[in-house]
Amino acid sequence: MRRIHWLALVVGCAALLWSTVPAGSQAPAASGPIPDMTGKVLTVNGPINPDQLGTTITHEHVFIDFTVPDETPERWAATGRTKPVGATAVGVYNAPLGLDILGAVSLGAVNRDNWLLLDETVAIREVMEFKERGGGTIVDTTSIGLKRDPLALRRVASATGLNIVMGASWYRKGWFDDSEIERRSVESLADEIVRDVTVGVGETGIRSGIIGEVGTVGNPLVPLEAKIISESGRASRLTGAAVTLHTSAALKEQPKILDLLAQEGADLRRVIVGHSNALATDIAFMKQLLDRGVYIQFDLLGRSPTVRTRITDTDVAKGIVELIKAGYNDRILLSQDVCTKVQLKSFGGSGYSFVVEQFIPYLKRLGVTDAQVNTIMVENPRRALTFVAPVPGEVAS
Repeated sequence: MRRIHWLALVVGCAALLWSTVPAGSQAPAASGPIPDMTGKVLTVNGPINPDQLGTTITHEHVFIDFTVPDETPERWAATGRTKPVGATAVGVYNAPLGLDILGAVSLGAVNRDNWLLLDETVAIREVMEFKERGGGTIVDTTSIGLKRDPLALRRVASATGLNIVMGASWYRKGWFDDSEIERRSVESLADEIVRDVTVGVGETGIRSGIIGEVGTVGNPLVPLEAKIISESGRASRLTGAAVTLHTSAALKEQPKILDLLAQEGADLRRVIVGHSNALATDIAFMKQLLDRGVYIQFDLLGRSPTVRTRITDTDVAKGIVELIKAGYNDRILLSQDVCTKVQLKSFGGSGYSFVVEQFIPYLKRLGVTDAQVNTIMVENPRRALTFVAPVPGEVAS
């Protein structure tokens, strides 16, 4: 049996606390009891009732710094990106993103400015495209390593009237100090996530409402990623928050990832397997994951296809129809994962509104009913984002 965690000792007192502390109010100290958020959704403007969410996109980035940290050769390699070489490529990389290079960047040319979503005026204009088409909530899954900005998220939420749910935990190897993660214990890392959820990020008092995106790209999974998965699962159990996964190349590693989460006591019905577009044609494997209780999230929608595109939005739509026929309609989530400028409407992309503006109408043409769409876009996100009771104590080893 592991040592009893300090957080677990006080969770039993949580029912004595308020469950709806507005963000910015005096939050519990890091060493105090964990507030019981059961039945609430936690946004950057504080807890709300689940029926206030409305149509929800569950994996986006309103603000992000997706540039290669430090830009050292080691960091380029660790992030899996190729540093540009040659005068033309370097020139494109260093140039501000404009019409002169937009076509090249849209087709894959590397451009540093493309990886920066920092302008609040642009952000407000872009997310309003979603709201004006019936959108209610955006889940911003910008986690540690991607320069999340709680204060900016709150300003956008307040300016637009949208609900914004902010993420916690660490992104993936290469985007943060790997040595720090290796040095710290699972318990210490989980403590930091729990603090983000219960107290707030840094000194902002703005609290995370979901754990993730939690990055995994190793194929097979590497020890550092396994540690991040474990601490995220532990924090989910201790807070009642859901976990959302960045899967990338590790899609076939999902059974192992789910095992790690379960070993820390996470409820797999509270786990979102993101970036699952690549699985859209593998119905049998998706069913294998779904039968463990998870949500399958198709969140790479609306991207311009290139010669490198293997699974199209049409493939995803057909896969969703098959999952609905098989009875899994209540475990599907949709989003676009906007994380670069070329995805914004301001730069010729499909923006944050593609799912509601283009993809949902296409699903309906394939026979998906209004009721089934409501399940996917309203009921499923509401269920996933609503906190459940925290579970104190330790998981038997």
